[in-house]
Amino acid sequence: MAHINELRAAKKFGPGYFIREQMEVRGWVQQELAEILGISLKHLNSILLDKQPLTTDLARLLSKAFGTSPQYWLNIDNDYRLWLEQGRDDKENAVAEKAAIYSHMPVRDMVKKGWIDKASDIDQLKKQVSEFWGIEEFDPASIKNVLEYYQRKSDAYNQFNASYSATWLQMARKVASGFGVPVYNRKALEALYDDIHTFTNSDGGIEDFISELNNCGVKFIVLPHLDKTYLDGAAFYDGENPVIVFTGRYKRIDNFWFAVAHEIAHVLFHLNEQTPYILDNLKEENEDDKENEANRIASEKLRHPEILEYLKDSLNYLARSKIEKCSRHLNVHPAIIIGALAQNKTISYKNIHLYNDNVLELIPEKYLHEFP
Repeated sequence: MAHINELRAAKKFGPGYFIREQMEVRGWVQQELAEILGISLKHLNSILLDKQPLTTDLARLLSKAFGTSPQYWLNIDNDYRLWLEQGRDDKENAVAEKAAIYSHMPVRDMVKKGWIDKASDIDQLKKQVSEFWGIEEFDPASIKNVLEYYQRKSDAYNQFNASYSATWLQMARKVASGFGVPVYNRKALEALYDDIHTFTNSDGGIEDFISELNNCGVKFIVLPHLDKTYLDGAAFYDGENPVIVFTGRYKRIDNFWFAVAHEIAHVLFHLNEQTPYILDNLKEENEDDKENEANRIASEKLRHPEILEYLKDSLNYLARSKIEKCSRHLNVHPAIIIGALAQNKTISYKNIHLYNDNVLELIPEKYLHEFP
C-alpha cells in the first residue's frame, strides 16, 4: 500500500473519502477519530461527507493524526471545491461512482450469484446498490457505514475482505428476514446442542437437526461466501431470533457439523448488544477468546476428546474398521472422527475426505440460497 504522502487527490473525491481510507487502514471508527481529533462526532461526520471546507486548524490536526503535512489535506479540499464549482462531467462522474461501488462491493461476484442484476448504466447500478443497503439515495459513503460496526479480528482482514464481508452479512440479513420460525427458546436450543452428536450419525440427521433448530426459534440458511471473504459461517440476530449461516466454503460433512456447532456456541454465549454478529473463518488462527471458546465447546459437543481417547492406541495403523467401531461406540459420524483427528494433527489432512460426501446434497433446497 502506498504511503499516505504519496497518495494524490482524486478529482472526484473530497477529503472525507481519503480520511475514511486512513480510518480503515487503522481499524478506527468515527467515534475513535473524533476523540483523537478532539471534535464532536457531528462535526466529524460533516467533514467525512465533505459538507464543509477544511479549516487550516483541522488540516493541522489531520496531519498529526495521519502523519502527513497540513498542505496535503488543504490541497485535496481545494481541488475538490474547485471541481464542485466547475460542474460535473457525466461520464467522469459515472466512472468515479462506479469505482466507489466496486471498491467496496464485489459487484461481479454478486451478479454471478444472482444477488443483483447486471446493470446497463450507472443509474441502474446506483439504484440496486441503494436497494441492497436499504438507503434512500446513493452516496459513496453510505455503502461504507456498515464497516464502522465491523470488528477486524486480525490483520488478515484487509480493506477488501472487510467490506466484502460486510456486503455478505447484509445479504445474509436480507435472506434470513424471509424465513419464519417460532419464538426463540434458549433452553430448547441448549438441550438440542447437548444431543448434536447423535444427529450426526443418523439417517437424515442433517435435515432433522436443521428442522429442530427451526423449532427452537433459530433460523438457518446456507449462503455462499463472496470473493476475498474466506467465511465459513456466521451468527447474528434477526429481531428476536438467532440466525446461523453456513457458507459451504468446504462442503465436507465434518465441516458442516463443526461450523454449526461453533455458531451455536456463539448464539448461546457470545452474541449480545456489544457483539451483535460474528463472522467466522474457521481456518484462521487467532487469539480471540470468543473464537477459542466456541472451538472448544463445539469440539466437546461433537465428542472430539472422547474420539482422541478411544483411538489413542490405534493411530499408527488406523483401519477403517476401527474408525467405524469408534463411530458406533460414541454415536458420531465417521467423518467427524476423521475431522477431529486431522484438526488435532494426529493424522494427515490428506485423509480428511474419508466418509465426507458433499454436504450440500444432504441439506434441503429451501435452505440453500443461490447455489448452482
